[in-house]
Amino acid sequence: MRAELVHLRESTEKLRTVTWANEPVATLEDVVVEVASVRAMLDSIECEALAAYDASKEYKATGDTSAAARIAWLTHSRKSAVERRCRLGRQLRSMPHTVAAFELGEIGLDHVDTLAKANLPSLAVRFAQDEELLVGYARELPYDEFWRKVSNWRDAVAPADAEERALSQFEAREAHSSATFEGMGRVDAWLDRIGFHEFDAELRRQEKRLWEQDWAEARARLGDKATKRDLGRTAAQRRADALVEMARASAAHGGVGTEPNLGVTMVVDPDTYQTVWARIVAEINGEDPNRYPYPLQRRCEFADGTPVTPEQVLFTSLTGWMNALVTDPDGYPVSHGRERRWFSGPQRRAAQIAFPVCDHPSCTIRSPHCEVDHILAWIDDGLTDSVNAKPMCKAHNLWKEHVTARRRRRRPTP
Repeated sequence: MRAELVHLRESTEKLRTVTWANEPVATLEDVVVEVASVRAMLDSIECEALAAYDASKEYKATGDTSAAARIAWLTHSRKSAVERRCRLGRQLRSMPHTVAAFELGEIGLDHVDTLAKANLPSLAVRFAQDEELLVGYARELPYDEFWRKVSNWRDAVAPADAEERALSQFEAREAHSSATFEGMGRVDAWLDRIGFHEFDAELRRQEKRLWEQDWAEARARLGDKATKRDLGRTAAQRRADALVEMARASAAHGGVGTEPNLGVTMVVDPDTYQTVWARIVAEINGEDPNRYPYPLQRRCEFADGTPVTPEQVLFTSLTGWMNALVTDPDGYPVSHGRERRWFSGPQRRAAQIAFPVCDHPSCTIRSPHCEVDHILAWIDDGLTDSVNAKPMCKAHNLWKEHVTARRRRRRPTP
């Protein structure tokens, strides 16, 4: 065994003896971050070593069928987990920027897996050109946002594949509703991305309404002592009732839907929207649409972050199913200055569309589920303008108000 591994084990044994609960609280965050970075470095070593072992075919000497099978047996690990690391080790040979960041512990195994899945044979040349950019996303962005960036990159460089996948999903849609022997019913469905999003948004809205009713009923009976165990329905029962409520609402309106709300609004940046128009026109004229490549930096999604393709946005916008940021004739956001404290409907939608998630750096709650708050508080002479508005989830909005109130109390009296 190499001396480096012996030293590593000795150092790990020393770390294992530390009682972290007795360490200064201010240092624990840095400790956890550093351990995560070191773990990523070890993962990079393991992937490289596994790939080398796989290439050596040494496992065949013991009659094993693969390197992953042999190592999984020796380490009592899940074979699929070892296969994943072995696969990544092989793929990393053609990903130099990813390897450099992985070896330094700047990105983790999940980042590497996402990048490797984007490095398809058909996209290898383009991936080599843009790999440094994508690795930069992995270093700087929260994981969910990084994943979204890589997904957008893949759709931008291979738009035909993205549209083909969307069409395949649409053609595969199906639904079944059947009665059981005792008269109960079973509903089962596969929906395409757009159809599912619209269905799920309304289901969740109805379910939330019923949840609020259940809590109101429980508090009316028990007061502040009520807990979720005192609710009259389980989550699954509320969801079933929400489905029935959706059917009743449809029947009451003759099957005609209401106006679209923010939950079913598609958001696209101007460059992407103009590009999809140019590509459609080029196809109509028998020209090559690839003359008009999509921008790599783009936003093409529902307001809650569910991705959609540019052509889906185009066709739904042509049917009037798209909200837009409200601006004045000069292109500036609608403003009410100090005349109004609360943000109006257009202003709320503007802030929720412009900023996809809660404004707190570590929060990933999507803006449709957030409150719209003043950046500079109203009490501190902040304006009720779209430029002074950002979405914040309820918890972080309350936290911000608490911190701001403490700062105000410490201000010297003029």
